[in-house]
Amino acid sequence: MTTFPIEIRAAEPADAHALTAMTNLPGVRHGTLQLPYVPQARLERRLATETDDHFLVGEIEDADGVRRIVAHGGLLPRKRRRAHVGEVVLIVHDDHVGRGYGTSLLRALLDLADNWLGLRRLELEVNADNRAAIRLYERHGFEVEGTKRGDVLRAGVLIDSHVMGRLRDTPRRDKIRTGGSI
Repeated sequence: MTTFPIEIRAAEPADAHALTAMTNLPGVRHGTLQLPYVPQARLERRLATETDDHFLVGEIEDADGVRRIVAHGGLLPRKRRRAHVGEVVLIVHDDHVGRGYGTSLLRALLDLADNWLGLRRLELEVNADNRAAIRLYERHGFEVEGTKRGDVLRAGVLIDSHVMGRLRDTPRRDKIRTGGSI
């Protein structure tokens, strides 16, 4: 299993084809809340619409020199009285699971949340049987806050999901020294 360096960048409308193909993979569908047969137009609209949501992709250049998107994630800030909260979403291509690409993308999302948006709380939902994803989130400070029993219908069977959250202190305020009056 070869791992290639990953480049993290903002998702673009032109990425919709690759993201649609990845979203429709059996492993992605099994481990997430995605429905089968997601149309490309839905992702094109979402990526082309100006919102406060932040979508990133992880892209590699494989041994053949072909650039491939292997991971996709989002940070979805909330509004009004929940403006300090963001929801995290993350998927990794079936053929590239376990190579650290999800970790790299999650770190980029956490950096954005912590150091640029000043979010205090991050939250996500994960299928209770997705042990690899749960371990990844726990390594980055998320905790299981609750279990929603029979929450997700997957292939005709109801499964549980976990609500996970990560809290951090309010960003500190730096005192800036000025050189004198204007």
